[in-house]
Amino acid sequence: MTELQSFVEKLEQRLGVTPEHEPQKSLEAVLTDRAIELWSTVAGRLFLVADEEDARQAIERFGARRGEIYTAAEARRIVAVNNLAVVTEIQEWKRRFDGVVREFRHGDRSE
Repeated sequence: MTELQSFVEKLEQRLGVTPEHEPQKSLEAVLTDRAIELWSTVAGRLFLVADEEDARQAIERFGARRGEIYTAAEARRIVAVNNLAVVTEIQEWKRRFDGVVREFRHGDRSE
């Protein structure tokens, strides 16, 4: 489990987020208009924010790069990957290219 995965799980536990409480809405609601700065010995500085609007604000306010910022949706996608080597590679690519982690479905070439 990565440090980001561990942090997200602990945050959801503290908030009492369970599947019946729709964590997608709860995590975003808690993070709206906020940026939580995390430090990872492996990944360096990271920010956890609610959505793309808050990601843009973090870039403006903190001089963060998009590759350092995870929206709640991106964090959930990373947590869902159950392979540390894959998570590490995703994080490296995200940081290197200032990327966004999004859902990909075979055949989906949009955006």
